[in-house]
Amino acid sequence: MTPFLILFVITLVNSEGTGNDTKCDGFQANFNLKDVIGEWQVVAIIPEKLFPEKQVTCYKVEISETDGASLRWLINKTIDSPKEFLPNDTNGIIVRQRYHTENPFDVWSKSIQGVNGCFQQVLSLDISKKDIHKALRHDAMMQLHLLEVKGSEPFLMQMLWGRMIALVIYRRKPEVTQDELKPVFELITKLRGAQRLPKICENPLRDILVF
Repeated sequence: MTPFLILFVITLVNSEGTGNDTKCDGFQANFNLKDVIGEWQVVAIIPEKLFPEKQVTCYKVEISETDGASLRWLINKTIDSPKEFLPNDTNGIIVRQRYHTENPFDVWSKSIQGVNGCFQQVLSLDISKKDIHKALRHDAMMQLHLLEVKGSEPFLMQMLWGRMIALVIYRRKPEVTQDELKPVFELITKLRGAQRLPKICENPLRDILVF
């Protein structure tokens, strides 16, 4: 995995910022689980000020639903599982995002009650590792918002609260233009104020997963 792609991946699962305190800034996203389940392609990001002037690698992400029992099992199997994770703590929607990067990995997130589309990332695990004890615990916030655009394919926006990336933009099919991204840029600007221009991803990453 290239150093930059490692940085991108680490940023996705280690966002730090006000989102943890404000529960996704209280924004009620357009989120319905059945509409976001399945395969998405990263087409662009909106970087934060500290993001380096590097190309963004395209890759695929699969979103699926899991249940509280499965997540509790994973939590109980990790060495550093916090004792404050009680059985009822995993109620609500739980999603798994599988990132088809050079080193594929999964991230499990649980929904935050009262804020639509808002999730707390809980665990991540490199799927090539057989030892479940190597799962990493997280507590960062992220939010999923489906932006429907008249006459165009919808965008899935993954909002983050970190120092490197403000937004990851997905589509069902790869490739996008700056003109097509205008509705996304206008919405994130309305929500968060002035933003850097979107960086469209290049260099599609070959899917190396074989099932």
